[in-house]
Amino acid sequence: MLKGCIAHDFVIKNRDAIGEITATQQLRLFELTYKELERDVKRISETQKNIRTYHPNPNMPPSLAWDNIPDKIKDVLVDLRYRGNYTPKARSYIQKMAYEGDLDGFGKALSNR
Repeated sequence: MLKGCIAHDFVIKNRDAIGEITATQQLRLFELTYKELERDVKRISETQKNIRTYHPNPNMPPSLAWDNIPDKIKDVLVDLRYRGNYTPKARSYIQKMAYEGDLDGFGKALSNR
């Protein structure tokens, strides 16, 4: 699978031959991208540094730290990662609430940014 600049260059060079992608192809591309970004958010959330800094139990096993984050919050974290907004600075505002499962606090922190 082509990614990043290589994929971009391929499309630019082959645009006329490729044409439009179908709705099914668009959906498949979204699903692949989402899974990749979800793995990255999981990796970030499971780092010892983030757990020690933001988790209410700094000794929480990484897999449990991720598993205990509510799915609604995980979805938003993946969306933030997609947009390029799941940065260390953003995590300093939201990661603690993500680990705590604090939907209200998480939402308020997002609306203040």
